[in-house]
Amino acid sequence: MRKTKVAVIGAGNMGKVHIENIMTSIPQVELKYVLDPFPVPFPDKYSDWANDLEYPAAIADYDKVLNDPEIEAVLICAPAAIHGELVIKAARAGKHIFCEKPFDYSIEKIVEAMKVVEETGVKLQIGFNRRFDHNFAKARKLVDAGKVGDVHIIKITSRDPIPPIKEYFTAPGGENCSIYTDTTIHDFDMVRFLNNSEVTEVYAMGSKLINKDDPEITRDDTCAITIRFEDNSLAIIDNSWEAVYGYDQRAEVFGTKGAVTVENDDFSEATLNAREGIIHDTPKITIKERYGLAYAEEIRQFIASVQNDTPVKATAMDGLMSIVMAHAARRSAEEDRPVKIAELLPKL
Repeated sequence: MRKTKVAVIGAGNMGKVHIENIMTSIPQVELKYVLDPFPVPFPDKYSDWANDLEYPAAIADYDKVLNDPEIEAVLICAPAAIHGELVIKAARAGKHIFCEKPFDYSIEKIVEAMKVVEETGVKLQIGFNRRFDHNFAKARKLVDAGKVGDVHIIKITSRDPIPPIKEYFTAPGGENCSIYTDTTIHDFDMVRFLNNSEVTEVYAMGSKLINKDDPEITRDDTCAITIRFEDNSLAIIDNSWEAVYGYDQRAEVFGTKGAVTVENDDFSEATLNAREGIIHDTPKITIKERYGLAYAEEIRQFIASVQNDTPVKATAMDGLMSIVMAHAARRSAEEDRPVKIAELLPKL
């Protein structure tokens, strides 16, 4: 089996997910470096965790990674505010790139990075792991097979079990963090993934309900969003940063021939039917529990694209469109009006 040597850049929560997957369940990848020169706003440190598991120690020399001819690809898991710049540096060094979402907070930086990626010919895959989840992937196959007919309405419910800690907003670029750029962005990508028409308009309403008594946190933590596509089909997204019963991830695609639904992954499929009621397990709690297999699969498919010179399945354009939608949603919520994608989408 051919092994592709990679480096992981950023050893926070998402970096650790990918590191563990590479070390335990992706044999076609060899992890040569972990680069961690950036502040990590979370209580656990990479080095203690890695030492216990005998994983590679972190280094802080980015040039060493980029100048190493053995490194074919890098996984960018650093703070989102520097994603675009890291993509540019890696592309100019001739490395294929997996970049966690969002591509970057800046539309201008994303466009700059896209041009460099195109000029250098490296592959770039954006970390929209839900495309690789067994439930959403099956829904997409049914839509593509025409089982739903013409899509009329897409509904997505996406609610995290635990809101971000305050330090999340003080990390590099934290002033740009919002529910729209860091959580709903998955759903922006998913409505495009589940429809064959492009988005033209976004109308969002947001509220601060979870943190309403904390003056230090000013961002929306709850939102409802309506989206229009070029063919006049619609999508509806509701988001919350705190669902006390677990990681709530549901979707429906409704069309002229029927509907396909995606339900939560629960801890078990067992249901108790008793006098006191019908009782079943709550949804899985963490992103690792719910999307662990999808995180591993997206890296497997990225490496397959590198090894076989095939297109990636979550492209730079997907990354651009999702952040454009996120900016449109935030503008819509703040200005209380629908926002046309054309207002923000740059000419490429």
